Amino acid sequence: LRVVRCFPHCNMAQQGAQLDASDLAKLSSGGGMDVEQIQKKQAEQKRQEEMREEMLVQIMTPDARERCSRIAMVKPEKARRVEDVVIQMARVGQIRGKVDEQQLIRILEQVGGPTEEKKSAKIVFNRRRYEDDEDDGLFDDDI
Repeated sequence: LRVVRCFPHCNMAQQGAQLDASDLAKLSSGGGMDVEQIQKKQAEQKRQEEMREEMLVQIMTPDARERCSRIAMVKPEKARRVEDVVIQMARVGQIRGKVDEQQLIRILEQVGGPTEEKKSAKIVFNRRRYEDDEDDGLFDDDI
């Protein structure tokens, strides 16, 4: 049995499933990967993901992490990009203290700014006009 620990805002389970499918294909075709290599690769991915989570816990306030996890429910790729930006800012020293919710909102605006256009649904009514619609004489008051 394989146990996958998945955080609410990461797509580790999807990555693990993709890894399993490709690795199983290599195993069945005799591609040279053995079970130990697959387990090492999975363990390394899990370790990297856990380190990432630990960094985010240290960098972000609980409110900011909660907001990020709510965003991840709707747009996981956007939440991942925001987390990457926060980690990168912390690495280069642009962040002093923990990132709070207001700072996260500003980062969200920067990440989603020019790349994401606001999509608004437009409803356009195209009414068909018939020749006798206007001049049918039914509602004329001159009679």
